[in-house]
Amino acid sequence: MPVRETEAIILRTYPLQEADKIVSFLSRGGGRTRGVARNARRSVKRFGAALERLSHVRLRYFEQEARDLVRLESCELLQSFFETQSDYSAGVAFSYIAEVCEQLLPEREANDPFFRLILLVMNEIRQTRKIWRPLTYFDFWAVTLAGFLPPLDQCFRCGEQIGAAESAWFRMESQGLLCRACRGEGSWSLIGESRAMARTMLKASLPQVPEAGWSKDRADDLRRFLGQQIEKHLERKLVTRVALDDLQE
Repeated sequence: MPVRETEAIILRTYPLQEADKIVSFLSRGGGRTRGVARNARRSVKRFGAALERLSHVRLRYFEQEARDLVRLESCELLQSFFETQSDYSAGVAFSYIAEVCEQLLPEREANDPFFRLILLVMNEIRQTRKIWRPLTYFDFWAVTLAGFLPPLDQCFRCGEQIGAAESAWFRMESQGLLCRACRGEGSWSLIGESRAMARTMLKASLPQVPEAGWSKDRADDLRRFLGQQIEKHLERKLVTRVALDDLQE
């Protein structure tokens, strides 16, 4: 059984039998993987707080031939975000990030850009104690890296260009954005300012996106559009999106 050592982000843990845990993690070199942490529920000496959700860790694990689950040998904590998650809004945001990663990323497929995106967004939330700008950035790049971000300045139905200052529209069943003539009933608007923000995020790192003026309302339409793109791709609803929508600020 080959031993692997890698940086990883813990996505989720859940009980296995009386003493063990199943750990879902995103490794830098091996992608989203699941493993068994033996005796993790009974003793804290071996893994300690390193298995907390969204901890940044260094893992050593064994690949087990013909088995889906790897066997975790040790787990060294590199960064903990536990204190940040004690804030309710940040905790909901982190739960959302973990759910998107678990559902969106294919198993055992390395994705270093996505790994770096998660760390960037989590560190920004920890430093600023604000969630809406980092979450908008996360949604935008999650959709972009997954490869299903549609054109932001062109109607997918008629092909007409949508002016930078104009609103575009989208519907749950749409494959992209719609112009005014093609929007139909029951569509949501995506204002020009929000599309401009998406273009900014395409070219800038998260710390370069200005903090001023951000609230839950800013770019809410962009997050709704991106969230719908994710759910359409997954063919399921994200549980944590409901909790995000219920946050006041």
